Amino acid sequence: MNFRNLRGRVGKLFVSGAIATMPFSMTSCDEATTQAVFDILEALLDCMGYIPQNEDVDDETTDDVDNDDSGLPSSVDWTKYAPTVGNQGSYGTCVAWATGYGLKTTLNNIEHNYTNYRNTASYQTSPIDLWYLMVRYTNGTSSKCGGSSFDPAFKVMIDKGVASMSAKPFTGQKMDCDNGTPSGNTGNKLGAYRLVAYTKELSSSGPYGMTTANLKSKLNEGPLVVGAKLGENFMRWTGSTTIISDDPASYNGGHAYHAMMVVGYDDSRKAFRIQNSWGSTDWGDNGYIWVGYDHFIGNFAFGVWSASNDANAYVNKTAATRGISGVDLKLEVIADEALANGNRKLTYDIVNKGTGDVNLSNSNVVYSLYKKKHFHEKSFLADVKVDAVLPAGAKASSALGKKLTIEYQLPSVFCNGMSTDADCYMFLALDPKNESGDDNLENNFAFITSSDAKPLKVFNNEITNDVKILTADLSTKITNDYTGSELIGRLAKELK
Repeated sequence: MNFRNLRGRVGKLFVSGAIATMPFSMTSCDEATTQAVFDILEALLDCMGYIPQNEDVDDETTDDVDNDDSGLPSSVDWTKYAPTVGNQGSYGTCVAWATGYGLKTTLNNIEHNYTNYRNTASYQTSPIDLWYLMVRYTNGTSSKCGGSSFDPAFKVMIDKGVASMSAKPFTGQKMDCDNGTPSGNTGNKLGAYRLVAYTKELSSSGPYGMTTANLKSKLNEGPLVVGAKLGENFMRWTGSTTIISDDPASYNGGHAYHAMMVVGYDDSRKAFRIQNSWGSTDWGDNGYIWVGYDHFIGNFAFGVWSASNDANAYVNKTAATRGISGVDLKLEVIADEALANGNRKLTYDIVNKGTGDVNLSNSNVVYSLYKKKHFHEKSFLADVKVDAVLPAGAKASSALGKKLTIEYQLPSVFCNGMSTDADCYMFLALDPKNESGDDNLENNFAFITSSDAKPLKVFNNEITNDVKILTADLSTKITNDYTGSELIGRLAKELK
């Protein structure tokens, strides 16, 4: 769409307490004029489409915050790997454009060191196919191209993969929002993603990681995507200068939220570089914009995400930060069974698979019950420590001369007060904060499920189906919508 021409057609109109714009006056009985006004307003606002109220950041796994930027380069730019600037047209599909067309295409090009295929459709990830996948397989996407949040986009890219732009093109900037048939592509899956930073508006627990140093650190690892709120200055921006502020009165309520890709930063400008999806001719600096550090952190960004094609990228990153110490603890779960007194008993063990002695006294063993796909609806069944020094090759039960057990009661409500009568999982994690300096977290947890790896049926403080111990690597995702890595990360954050 010709964004500047549309903006030039307007005067003022109040919509839901926010200022929108239009070229003429109207009366309440002039239905034709009223419809024309709202057609213009809808066209203006539909080219956004991020819905922050659907973003449950309290249930998304965060990346570690790194506020030390002393050794970072003065600038980073991933543009040479990014696809050419796209144009989402008058559809609220910006999340699919930012995460699929922008971020996934760029990650693919970085992985293969491709710099010559930015305008080649067969090397671009289709935002249209991603949108159709989100509509079919997630509940985080509204109808009629009315917008979405980031979490369902990332999850469907991990689970289904996305077709190329050549296989699923955006022909003539036209699409059928709700009735399109997705293709998917198992050869173009995303590996993992993390929530890098968010403001207090997205979480009841307060802001997290929203600092210039942290975002610069993450940009040294790869491009990011951002959910932002846009004002008048941003919407009409042209040229290569840096936007450092916006008019608070010009923010158009919830309609002004938008998703974009962050491709770099430059300390000489004190700004982040962003690729938009409004075309390369009618807005910004050929479809890009520089957003000043202070404005980005203080007023612009609401959430920032990173992603990788490597399913174990964040696990490996944590291990690399710790360094190699030769520590490898392994969790073994023997049984979880009902007792005659109405309680339950978990029997487990810890094996030192490393090369030296390990003091377990600071290592938590955490047992939790949580609702399927809703880890924030959980209760901690136990949080214990094993007071033992474990020699290489030894088991904790042998060192202590007794079995390791936890006797517990199933609660009637989760920590948020909701009933535990639901489909649930139990999850046992060894040392989620990694106090032991474990180099291999892959064997530090177990899912406790039904015999067919399906949820446990909890009713009236009892498990009504049978129980199975399911050990798996950290990238395993059963039907609970979380990997072991994500759950350990969330536990580590909550135990700090």
